[in-house]
Amino acid sequence: MTRISGLILAVVWLLPGAGLVTTANAADEDAVGIVAEYRPASARFKFARKGKDQVPVRIGAMVMVGDAIDLPAGAAVIVQQRDGQRLEYSGPGRFEVPAAPPLGRVSAIFRSISAVFDDEYRLAGTAASRSGEDCGGGDTEVRAIEVPILTGAPAIVAGERDLPLTWIGGCTPFSISLHAADGRSLYRESVEGRQVRLDDVPLKVGRYTITISDATGLEFRGTVEAVAAVPKLPADLANDTSPLGVVAGAVWLAEQDGGRWRFDSFERLRPLIRAGDPLAGVIGDGVLWADSRP
Repeated sequence: MTRISGLILAVVWLLPGAGLVTTANAADEDAVGIVAEYRPASARFKFARKGKDQVPVRIGAMVMVGDAIDLPAGAAVIVQQRDGQRLEYSGPGRFEVPAAPPLGRVSAIFRSISAVFDDEYRLAGTAASRSGEDCGGGDTEVRAIEVPILTGAPAIVAGERDLPLTWIGGCTPFSISLHAADGRSLYRESVEGRQVRLDDVPLKVGRYTITISDATGLEFRGTVEAVAAVPKLPADLANDTSPLGVVAGAVWLAEQDGGRWRFDSFERLRPLIRAGDPLAGVIGDGVLWADSRP
């Protein structure tokens, strides 16, 4: 299973007083769009770039003015631009990327985003790439319950918060409970699927235990720590309210401290996901489902 932690380690460095310092080169900053989605998910498409090698179509790939792509019937590629506009190419046909405002330094965040994806350019281990769960039919052993967002030492800013949880393994139905360090029960719910959102949970600073048990007696127990504040975003990202800037900020936050801040990373993405932003939706899926362990 691939991981979010370490996603942009090679391209983003924070220096005192320097804001966001990146290794993005001039060519990266001249990019005018990011591949946000493509169909079918298992296809291998490429943009032809004048005088250079072809650019594989994958989530997070950067495109430039004049890049061209040939799509067969039934194929589609969505390119997202900095101002929130989307280029939606649907085959059959040949399409060329038009002039648009450059991505600038935010492009550095997306240079290595393909590290989240498997060899088929899909988001490995997520709802998008999973075809279902084997629940111990026949002689098959029931898979242990794993909750990706609760691996490591997850943290969340205290307050009245929603807790989105997704998991693999186990057999339906599931029982989910949340307890404070003093033993108080804050939430209990039964669900048929492998995901739930615990709404409006009152979290004070401290440690909380989340327990998920299934119909066969399997149990997962994890903790989350409510804290006063998240790491401060670099000035470049904090001041960038464009859709791509917000997504880049969420990616940056998801990478900090070994992946501790994925709850708050997902919270940054939620307004865009609700608005139908394709890139935010895919990255949000990764924040929830991708394993954060090294």
